[in-house]
Amino acid sequence: MGEGDILVSLKNTGSVTCTLQGFPGVDLKSKEGTASAERSTLDARRINVRPGEETRFTLHYPPNHTGGSGLTYTSLTITPPDETRSHTLPTDINVPVSDTPAPIEVDPIGTGK
Repeated sequence: MGEGDILVSLKNTGSVTCTLQGFPGVDLKSKEGTASAERSTLDARRINVRPGEETRFTLHYPPNHTGGSGLTYTSLTITPPDETRSHTLPTDINVPVSDTPAPIEVDPIGTGK
């Protein structure tokens, strides 16, 4: 992926096909608090994920090129569409700090390459 993009894979570990449509919830945690990713403008399509298969989505963030320390997120909490169970992943995302920060955006399920 490009700089400022993270590709996240979701695997169906169950025994039946899972149908997903929409945007995952993504919360980014730092020592300063939590931020939620905003939805991108891409259209969400219905995705069928058979047992053992994966689907993906992309998280876009503004990389910190300011020379300052920025804000570092150390974990992502991901909730698939129409789910209540989340999974937390470690990460190391450093974004610039400003009065008008650029948004962190998430694409819908099935759009990651």
